[in-house]
Amino acid sequence: MANSAVSPRQHIMRFMGSVQVARAISAVAELGVADALADGPLTPDDLAARTGADAGALHRLLRLLASNGIFAEDEMGRFALTPAADPLRTDIPGSLRDSVRCAWQDLTWAAFGQILHTARTGQSGFEAAFGREFFAHLAAHPELNARFDAAMAVASAPEDSAVAASYPFGELSHVVDVGGGRGGFLTTLLAAHPHLRATLFDQPQVVADAQPLRRAGVKSRCAVEAGDFFTAVPAGADAYILKRILHDWSDDEAVAILTNCARAAGPHGRILAVDAVIKPGNAPDPNKFMDVGMMVLTHGRERTAAAFEDITRR
Repeated sequence: MANSAVSPRQHIMRFMGSVQVARAISAVAELGVADALADGPLTPDDLAARTGADAGALHRLLRLLASNGIFAEDEMGRFALTPAADPLRTDIPGSLRDSVRCAWQDLTWAAFGQILHTARTGQSGFEAAFGREFFAHLAAHPELNARFDAAMAVASAPEDSAVAASYPFGELSHVVDVGGGRGGFLTTLLAAHPHLRATLFDQPQVVADAQPLRRAGVKSRCAVEAGDFFTAVPAGADAYILKRILHDWSDDEAVAILTNCARAAGPHGRILAVDAVIKPGNAPDPNKFMDVGMMVLTHGRERTAAAFEDITRR
């Protein structure tokens, strides 16, 4: 059973380090098994019929997952959801389904298959596996790009309200969310601060699906602009927000983004960088896992407080 000391989301992500359990999670997420169980327990035969799977193979996958607290088998041979399986549903806050489905995980596994190349050269394992940079690959595959954007929105949502409350936005009148994805954070920010105006800025294929900003009470206060933050960002706002952006990029690339934001902000504007900060020493820290993921997938890195100070002083 799931350890009660960790949340269901943590329980799911912890098991992603195990090859068999991780790939079993990806398979049942792709099939939509958790969604099929939302109304109650089902037999493997019923589940297979609903999800287009082989009943025998599906039973064996679910038996493995149930032994790790993800799903549970009853005395009638039916499988049911558990708290640790709930994050695999599509229709709940904090869903992990898009993050662990096969299309996304296949990219990750192929990149991590090149981790020795990364260790020897310092170069991205993703580029060794796919022949181009991570974000360029997503831009060339719209379905993958859409899944990535959806997964990032889900990951961001639990922290959006805390970020919106953590800074005196009452002092500002206009903010630009640089690399703001589909607008989830800006929707929360504008709802919390009714006086604010905002601009969502991201790549064209990303902002084309800015669904959250269409909500009443928000859309009239938010412009949407497409572009490349390595070239320029919209000028003239009071503040430029970089939420979970700098960690995607090398130090030189991060400095280029910050420089363009500073140029757009002018002498009186502000730059608000929201990112993880790695704990020093040997302390356990999920950001140390994320840091290796950034190394293998992108040019980026998670940073210590000293590393952030370094890039802001350049």
